[in-house]
Amino acid sequence: MQNLSYLIIKASRHLKNKLDKALMEFDITAAQFSVIIQIHYSDAPITAAEISKLLGSDRPTISGIINRLQKKGIVLKVANPNDKRSSYLEICKEYNKLVDKMKTVSDELTIDIFSIYSNEEAEKFTEMICKLNEGTEE
Repeated sequence: MQNLSYLIIKASRHLKNKLDKALMEFDITAAQFSVIIQIHYSDAPITAAEISKLLGSDRPTISGIINRLQKKGIVLKVANPNDKRSSYLEICKEYNKLVDKMKTVSDELTIDIFSIYSNEEAEKFTEMICKLNEGTEE
């Protein structure tokens, strides 16, 4: 049997590379997209620390991504009235429609990639990956 962890990591890398290529038209990376999505679809104001926790990534990495998105004019930092040391993050208004287009590109890529599975296989695979994520969270 091949090493399952290695296979999952390899597949993840391939998926990320495909998403990077698909998002090139928007001049963003898959990592930047994951941060944008967390901000865009958050029900409440969100901080970099919260995004870091949600994505399972370290704070310096997320801060670097946010700084690049801020330089591109996609993300705004807004003062957090409850904590002067942190800021809430927002997507600039003119990018909201673009975020929806990015999400559509990502969704279409996902559908295309996972079309090799039947609906039942895809549902079971999703269930298994969610269980794996829950079991490996720190």
